[in-house]
Amino acid sequence: MNVMARLKEETADNHKQIEDNRFAKAILNQTLNITDYSLYLQKFYGFIKPVERHIAAWAEAQNLQELRIFLQSRAKSPLLERDLIALGLSEEQVQQLPECKQLPELAAAASVLGYMYVIEGSTMGGQIITRQVRKFLPFTDHASEGTAYFNAYGTETRAKWAEFSQFVSESALTEEEANQVVETAKQTFLTLEVWFNV
Repeated sequence: MNVMARLKEETADNHKQIEDNRFAKAILNQTLNITDYSLYLQKFYGFIKPVERHIAAWAEAQNLQELRIFLQSRAKSPLLERDLIALGLSEEQVQQLPECKQLPELAAAASVLGYMYVIEGSTMGGQIITRQVRKFLPFTDHASEGTAYFNAYGTETRAKWAEFSQFVSESALTEEEANQVVETAKQTFLTLEVWFNV
């Protein structure tokens, strides 16, 4: 079984669990207000920003330029910053938001891929969230303002996911590294779930 198939199978329960958080449920039943939507984005930012900062510094120190460029092209924190500012926060307020301290262990390329599986995979569900919140939340006339994160790739979402899947599949992972990818993905799901409930 290739690593992408393993990831899908072995993180299925984690995926279901995280979709059960109060923010996601409120979006699906259209009871989420704009304040809680902003808080949801703040939670994502507080998790993703320190992870992206850590990974960028690690990749630079390891001289992994190809991986660094690949990650940089898929950075999500700038999109979250854009959304939060569109929702009324100042740049200073965004920079001062609480950050998650208990991050997944990310000290190898395999573990970084496990983290990315979770975040890149969420862009698929992000399409559903984008359509939902645009139905009932009071955004500006510019529909993209406030949903840049969840609509990260827009019409290119499936293509970007296929590109990521191919990148992982072609990474020539050893069995130990493949195990590390899966374990880090699970750890990312669990850490993010805890962070949502803080």
